[in-house]
Amino acid sequence: MTSRALLPNSAMKGVRLRSVAGVAVAVLGTWGLLALALALGQQASQDLRLRFAYQALALLIAGLVVGGVVLLKGGRPSFLRWGRLSAVARPVKVLDIKPTDSWRKIGITFAVVISAVTAGYLFLTYGSQLGGIGWRSWLVALAVAIPLSATNALTEELITRWAIVESLDGQWARYAPWVAALVFGSVHWFGIPGGPIGALMAGFLGWLTARSIQDIRGIGWAWIIHFCQDVLIFTVTLALFV
Repeated sequence: MTSRALLPNSAMKGVRLRSVAGVAVAVLGTWGLLALALALGQQASQDLRLRFAYQALALLIAGLVVGGVVLLKGGRPSFLRWGRLSAVARPVKVLDIKPTDSWRKIGITFAVVISAVTAGYLFLTYGSQLGGIGWRSWLVALAVAIPLSATNALTEELITRWAIVESLDGQWARYAPWVAALVFGSVHWFGIPGGPIGALMAGFLGWLTARSIQDIRGIGWAWIIHFCQDVLIFTVTLALFV
């Protein structure tokens, strides 16, 4: 009788430890990305080889994080899929997200709004340097930015969002968006946008996309929204020296 009484507590402790370990893997992966970005200067570098080298190494880190979280969970991942893009969202009063709203509507809305905010920030920061750039340079920059953005959005979503949501499932799920916001926001102090504004913007994006992963049971909208921001950022920073 004693052993049966202790079993639920032991099992719960094991689940809790695996959850904490999964978050730790995500944090280590995030630090790895930050160290790699600072070492190679992926966004500020004028050497495209360094940018693509960063993406290749970042994909390797993402693979290690995914493997670590899957091993810790000890079963089939619940959120490692595209997900149902039209799934109903949980309501958020402050964002005017109603119980009847779908993620198709919310995802498109926030992709546009956040992209507009990002574009405004980029214009204020780099506007004086962009006037003399020809349309050919813009096209080349966009062509290079698209594959870079696709891989960058995937690696960052897997490491800083998916790994946390996957680890903090069940009764700890309500903490996952806030943990993702803290992790993603803090490292973007050193990103583009950077500083306190960049950290707040990234923190909100981390919170929002983590919720999207929970609601649609996949990374679809998280990747799409993130990809849109990265296309803008990479295109502008690449156009400066193309």
